Amino acid sequence: MPGTGRHPALAGAVFGAFLPAACLAAHHILSTYAGADTLGFSASAAAALALAPIFGMGFYRLGRQRALLLAELRRRRKREERLVRGLYHDRLTGLANRFCLERDIRDLLRAGAAESRPALLLLDLDRFKAVNDSLGHDAGDQLLAALAARLTQALRTTGKVYRLGGDEFVVTIPGAPSTGKVEDACRAIRALLAEPFELRQARIASGCSIGVTFLEAGDTTMSELVKRADIALYAAKGAPGGVRFFDAALAAENAARTALAGDIARGLPAGEFFLEYQPIVGIESRAVRAFEALLRWRHPERGVLLPGAFLPIAEKAGLIRPLGNWALREACRVAAGWPAPTGIAVNVAGDQLRDRAFVDHVAECLGESGLAPGRLTVEVREAVFLADAAVRETLGALGARGVRIVLEGFGAGPSAIESLRALPVDGLKIDRALARTMAENARDGDLTGILLRLARAFQMTATVVGIETEGQLDFLRQHGTCEVQGDLICPPVSASDASALLAQAENRLSA
Repeated sequence: MPGTGRHPALAGAVFGAFLPAACLAAHHILSTYAGADTLGFSASAAAALALAPIFGMGFYRLGRQRALLLAELRRRRKREERLVRGLYHDRLTGLANRFCLERDIRDLLRAGAAESRPALLLLDLDRFKAVNDSLGHDAGDQLLAALAARLTQALRTTGKVYRLGGDEFVVTIPGAPSTGKVEDACRAIRALLAEPFELRQARIASGCSIGVTFLEAGDTTMSELVKRADIALYAAKGAPGGVRFFDAALAAENAARTALAGDIARGLPAGEFFLEYQPIVGIESRAVRAFEALLRWRHPERGVLLPGAFLPIAEKAGLIRPLGNWALREACRVAAGWPAPTGIAVNVAGDQLRDRAFVDHVAECLGESGLAPGRLTVEVREAVFLADAAVRETLGALGARGVRIVLEGFGAGPSAIESLRALPVDGLKIDRALARTMAENARDGDLTGILLRLARAFQMTATVVGIETEGQLDFLRQHGTCEVQGDLICPPVSASDASALLAQAENRLSA
């Protein structure tokens, strides 16, 4: 008999044996003192002895059913606990998740913890996309899990760690932490990430940026805190030390960015954006080989703005695609009116290249304008090119259609030379930072020479941008043929002036 029914069966047998035992006792008393004939009664009592196994079996069945019911309740309780844990914990890292953070912040607000100003730190990993793209998502997951383990171990007495999703983590520091204590925590976190991670595929070094805010008395939801921390995180990515606290100045900057983003959304359909064109010429012939299209904004209140003043904001606000796509269409339209083979170079953002519809958009622009694909050059920042597989796939599709691909800013950071061999790159644009110093600084001069030789080895065009002095031109002449671009050659001009330059060049050739 299974152990779960053993005790109820015993209880039933005892209960079932009580009645015949009572009958037998009564029979004994009557037969002794009254002398009564109790033959029939004793027969009935003897028959009642069968009640013991009957009651035992009945209690056994009841006990089994009770045990099964309790086991089912336990299973359901465990299942509910797993569901609750799954709801409030991240499956990959085991950390508390966004829902848990929302619950905990809500509890803090109800408890009046805002008076003590707990701190919230928002972390974003550096180069996480590069790990995913180069080593695969399994390596990215390993990195996240390893980071979570380090954070949990290091901050177990300091704060609580959450994963919001992707490579974003939150650390909350309870109580009333001082700015110094929070700064110490930030330094400790950044030191943790500076130590390489030993993954199965490779040894990875990463880093992070941290945005910090405090729980304020006026806060009502978690989203308010995370929004402030996200604003601080955006500023931290360009700040020394990679850490930024949210403050009034940062709030004002964000308000200005938000207003400017609204102006971008309004200004694009209003026709406030326009292009200027800067020639790219051969260093010996000075013949114009192409123009680079440079985006400008005629702001109704702030005058003409250069790209650095509004493109980062457009990218953050999700407006870079419509803005960049308009610039590409306009550049193709204008370039179609120039004599062949004069080309047009257009800077393209990573978000455009990640758009699956971008290749079709390029084909549409070429078809509408009648511009030959070989006269269009797409310029891509090297960091964008190397960090994203989707970008490389799009560029491969464009190259297959005959569009030229150029790496812009080459030499400004680490370069993957193997990628030049494997991917459809037609040319390099050497960064203007090298152009400024190559003639005076021996190290930068040597580097420029190496990059020019590299381009020739891969049979690519090389363009040095930012040429402003004759000394820079003389230096480049000594290092071989290349293309140059800069204010010394010609500053950016309007579309009509670009056509006039080409007409003058044609007249000189025909004279």
